[in-house]
Amino acid sequence: MRSYKGILFFLISAFCFQTLEAKADSEFSLLVHFRKYSHHNPFQKGTPFQKKIPAIRLDERTALALLKPGEVPLFAEIHPEESAGRKAYFQKVDLDTGIGIVLLPENFGKSKKASPIAVLEDHPRGQGSCSSFFTNLEWGSLEFSKSILPLSKLSRKENTDGTRSFLYSGKKVCGFTDGSWNAGADLLKRFYASRFSSNSPFPHPGFTAEASLTPAEEEYYFPKGSLGTVVSEVLPGIGPMHNLFAGDAIISVNGVPVASKQKQVLYDILLSKSGTYINSGEWVTLTLYRDGKKREIRYQLRPYNEDSFLIPESSDKLAPKYLIAGGLLFTELTHTYLKEYGEKYKSSGDRKLVYLAESFSKKLHPEKSRIVLLSRAFPDERNRAYQEFQDLILESVNDKVVDSVEGLKAAILENKDEFLVFRFSGNKLAVFDQSELKNLDERIKSLYSLDSLDNIR
Repeated sequence: MRSYKGILFFLISAFCFQTLEAKADSEFSLLVHFRKYSHHNPFQKGTPFQKKIPAIRLDERTALALLKPGEVPLFAEIHPEESAGRKAYFQKVDLDTGIGIVLLPENFGKSKKASPIAVLEDHPRGQGSCSSFFTNLEWGSLEFSKSILPLSKLSRKENTDGTRSFLYSGKKVCGFTDGSWNAGADLLKRFYASRFSSNSPFPHPGFTAEASLTPAEEEYYFPKGSLGTVVSEVLPGIGPMHNLFAGDAIISVNGVPVASKQKQVLYDILLSKSGTYINSGEWVTLTLYRDGKKREIRYQLRPYNEDSFLIPESSDKLAPKYLIAGGLLFTELTHTYLKEYGEKYKSSGDRKLVYLAESFSKKLHPEKSRIVLLSRAFPDERNRAYQEFQDLILESVNDKVVDSVEGLKAAILENKDEFLVFRFSGNKLAVFDQSELKNLDERIKSLYSLDSLDNIR
């Protein structure tokens, strides 16, 4: 009996050691450099910071790295403990899912410290050794992400900050986890296959669906004998705007009946075909009922983005847009701008802005309109009358409506009048003589050591 226990202990120990060893062999750390921008002070260059993230090598010069969604990396260092630290650069990053492709230095594969090429499991959700990571598959979104992906939800959260790590079985990479969800290696393969494309391969349905309906609602939306899912919201810039509407009752996708009230069934038909997950760019045809009449619409699946949102989560993939005129700092309203007031921004921030952000974030604006804010004024004796102005919505310049920082710059440059009149919410005005405005701008730029009065490219 003792002999049997000893052999069993040895086998278990050997298996655990082999798993850890495989992980150590195929995975390495990248020291990634970032730059954090302030949405209240977008004219600043941004505070640099760095942190280590896990990566695996897929071929001689390419690696996959796990970033946190929304993080924009500058570059990475490999083996930073060495004197200089060899630099590596990101070929592609999906800001919404956080997956990044890294170009490694030449001859990296011949380095003594080079990790071996990792093997990605072809069918991680099958009956193989990786299947234990994917026990309850469903369509969901990773922490801090909005993309709809095939994932497996953990029974309990393993962390609250979305820290990511790769999943292994023996020498194979099964996928990765963020502490709340497990994602299969097939997602990593799909992203790697898209490395020469600028778009994300992961499509979003373009709308959200209502999962629970009362019997009366079912009878209202669907004719007798039919069953499907009701659209609750269409996302501008992603879904088929002006073609699909809240309240549309979808009964089939590409001729395949939905036959279920559950949005999981709808997503499965919409985002996969014959057991294979489809990529962005595919065309789909929805058959639906609207006001009791049967219709068909066709549209192209796109990845999630907020370019057409009236009030996006953040302002840009890089530094927030800004423009300074007469010492007045203008930027665009985003959720990130409000959150910089602190955790209690909903009570401490401007109530009107908070209301707009919560109620109109995804309002349809096909022309990509934004809310332009006067964030605050740079103190100077020549703009003393406006130094108390803060968090005001800019409505127009010389009666010309402003719907973006780019539009504000164009309105100022194109103005031929003697004065510039900025009209804000609350019927507040700021008036500048054109010649005085130019002198004040130069004075502000010099006095506050600004590199530029705007970052409009």
